[in-house]
Order: sequence, then C-alpha cells, then structure tokens
Amino acid sequence: MLMPDEVLAQYLAIFTERAKEAGLDMRAPGQNWAPMRDIVPGSHISLSVRRDAIQVNLNNERDEDRARFEALYRDRSTIQAAIGESLAWEKKDGRKKTAIRATLSRGFEDRGDWDEQHRWAIKMMRAFEREFGPRLRSSA
Repeated sequence: MLMPDEVLAQYLAIFTERAKEAGLDMRAPGQNWAPMRDIVPGSHISLSVRRDAIQVNLNNERDEDRARFEALYRDRSTIQAAIGESLAWEKKDGRKKTAIRATLSRGFEDRGDWDEQHRWAIKMMRAFEREFGPRLRSSA
C-alpha cells in the first residue's frame, strides 16, 4: 500500500503528463503542486493539491506593489464569467505574492476520481491561461 506522500507524487506525475499531452507548458511537479512555465516573469499558473481540495492558481510571485493583482481585480467579473467559476482573490498582505484561485472540493486520495479531477484542472488551467495570459502580457 502506498503512503499518502507516494500517492500524491503519483497523482502529480500522472497529472503533469496529462497536462503536457493536452498542450499545457508544464514544469516538473513539486511536493504538492504542478506548475506551468511563467506567463510573464514572476507569474505562473499551477495546480496545488491537498487532501480535501485541488486548486488551480495564478501565482504572482513578485507583486509587492499589488499592480498585477489590482489590474486583474478590476476585470474580475469579466474574468470569472469567462472562466465560469467564482474565484478567490488573495492579496496576501505582508507578502510579495498575490494569488487568484479556483477550487474543486475533492482530494487526491480518491483514486477513482482522478480522471475527473485532472479534466477539471486542465480545463481550468487553459481558462486561466486564456483569461490571465493576455492581460498580464499587455501590462508587462
């Protein structure tokens, strides 16, 4: 029987391969995440995985002045309507990073649900790329 860390590593490896096959520009997975290459320096889309949820994130690592976050936040209703989900918008006060997240309340330990979770995550990552990519590139 696999330990939870081994199940998580397997989940991320399989997801990363499926995402690459779907045309996403993936980097190697980390401990509990699978990142795409940067859209612009310091901003990338990733999948993060917990026992009770998977999340697709736009991570703005160098957003000290919150300029990227604020520019995207002004378009939040248009972005959310195009993505088809309500998103969490996190300024993360006291940190350089800001994030925008879509969450699916299912965990990686349910192997029978992996296909559906991976389909959702790939669809969300494509939507994030479509909606956030041009906005970030035009302001970079």
